[in-house]
Amino acid sequence: MNVEGRTAESPSEAAAKPGLLQRVILVFTSPAKLGEVLPAHAPWFWTLTIVAIVGAVVFALLPADVMRQALEERARQQQGQGPDLDTLVTITRISGSVMSLIMSFVAAAISAGVLYLVFNVSFGLDALYKQHLSAMAHVWWINTLGFLVLVPIWISKGDMRIALGLGLLLPDAPTTFVDHYLNSITIFGLWASVALGLIESGMSGGRVSTGKAVGTILVLYLIAAAVKAVMALLGG
Repeated sequence: MNVEGRTAESPSEAAAKPGLLQRVILVFTSPAKLGEVLPAHAPWFWTLTIVAIVGAVVFALLPADVMRQALEERARQQQGQGPDLDTLVTITRISGSVMSLIMSFVAAAISAGVLYLVFNVSFGLDALYKQHLSAMAHVWWINTLGFLVLVPIWISKGDMRIALGLGLLLPDAPTTFVDHYLNSITIFGLWASVALGLIESGMSGGRVSTGKAVGTILVLYLIAAAVKAVMALLGG
């Protein structure tokens, strides 16, 4: 069933308009084909809303012990100032869930703007902002799968600092820029970047080659990882 909503359309148009479940399957199995069918309808709202809600709910259900261990260091730095640890866990659970929901939309909107500038301005495409936003909304399902895989690891290890990235190769917790940079480059982030490149190439109707689109997205991802590493380093 297509939860994006329906309007009057011919049988041929309905057949060419895959529903949400079909599109989610395509983002994992054939993102280039997904890119070919997205421009005509560019669905994004429910696609992004559902996956954002999933991420927020999963964060809200994280065990208190896992959150508590992650917050102990912050509590020690405050030297008894501010709320006690249990209260801090509750605040983090609520605020983290809300921010997870909101930031899914904010990050997708900003990323779509970057895609619009790069592919429309630099490569001369005529895709609408909504079409790039639709591409991002679908790729978000890959990122959320990565989060769902990561949560059991957090629970088993009792450490929310773990990321499924190149940082796993590090012997100790990240402390330098290089450490944080490697930690920011994740397996699912790379997968999502490749899928997004394939979608953008499919949306272009062949005007941007697969290699050029994927390469461009990977460069953007590595730049974003560097920014994230700087922020992590400054944040201590």
